[in-house]
Amino acid sequence: MRKGTAAILLTVFMLSHTELHQLVKIPVLLDHFREHKLEDPGLGFYAFLRMHYEKIVIDDDYQRDQQLPFRDVDCGIVNATATDIPPQLIRIERQSLSEYAIQFHPKRIISYTHLHLADIFQPPRLA
Repeated sequence: MRKGTAAILLTVFMLSHTELHQLVKIPVLLDHFREHKLEDPGLGFYAFLRMHYEKIVIDDDYQRDQQLPFRDVDCGIVNATATDIPPQLIRIERQSLSEYAIQFHPKRIISYTHLHLADIFQPPRLA
């Protein structure tokens, strides 16, 4: 039961959201080929396809030709993005390293003794 329902739903989805719904029009293609075959018995199927799909010709049976499969394209979604970003020019300028000289003082002594006075955690004192 589930497989059958899934197959039906998949078929409905594919026919409505893709160009597979054009395959339903294949009997119209065959009927139209038979009509042309009655008019010209020497007409082959390939010549018939070339006549109807190679160039769009507006003739007496133009409305009938428009019913053929894959004659027109149904496009429901068009994504377009327009941006106006000016081109960027990137310049890399070389700077001398003397501007960034490191000052190193090896004899400098840093005392951290003042930090213990502000510390909350101090050893217990005798009163």
